[in-house]
Amino acid sequence: MCTNFVTRKTTGMEHLANQLGVNFQNLLFGADIGPGATISIVVGSEQDNEIRKATWWLYLQQTDKGLRPHRDYFSVNTRYDKLDKKPEYRKHRCIIPATAFVESQDGRNPHLLEPVDGRAIAFGGLWKTWTDKVTGEVINSASIITLPGHPSLKDIHRKSVPMWLPESAYGDWLDPENQNTGQFEALLKPALQVDLRATPIDKARSKKPIGEPLLIAASL
Repeated sequence: MCTNFVTRKTTGMEHLANQLGVNFQNLLFGADIGPGATISIVVGSEQDNEIRKATWWLYLQQTDKGLRPHRDYFSVNTRYDKLDKKPEYRKHRCIIPATAFVESQDGRNPHLLEPVDGRAIAFGGLWKTWTDKVTGEVINSASIITLPGHPSLKDIHRKSVPMWLPESAYGDWLDPENQNTGQFEALLKPALQVDLRATPIDKARSKKPIGEPLLIAASL
């Protein structure tokens, strides 16, 4: 997965928030979300799901100016084949809401991918909690899980695709007491939950359309 996504105030995002039992108004929104940005994650708690702010970079590093993304670990994504070694996979799973994301082939020919029907995307992710030794502040961090490349996206990004959770998985995925990761094996296969519109854009950050969009059919 490339390193940029979008969260907009849409009906689809509000619907996703309602499904997750969180307040839509408390989500963070942005048209250019990149590595190290502060994002919204949804986590499970003993009583209800809740929204937390997190740094989009799972591993942080203590500096004399505070916690920063760790330079030695580019950890905005966590590969599916590394999950079994991550304690967060058992204890700290999260959902990262989005309305669109950017993919490119070897850093070239970026496309903006967004559901045709306007629904929001629930990325499967991991999260950690840190305490900043300089400020004493408790800081969350997160990554998006990536799966093997999807055949339908081979001309846009062949290497990987972000984990896109189906609605039926939300409850078990966020359950903080659920450490039975074996039940998530089916989720580790690349899937496109709905039809996507893939629009060629100039750059990941500006997202200016430069060509006609393509329709990519859902594939589960």
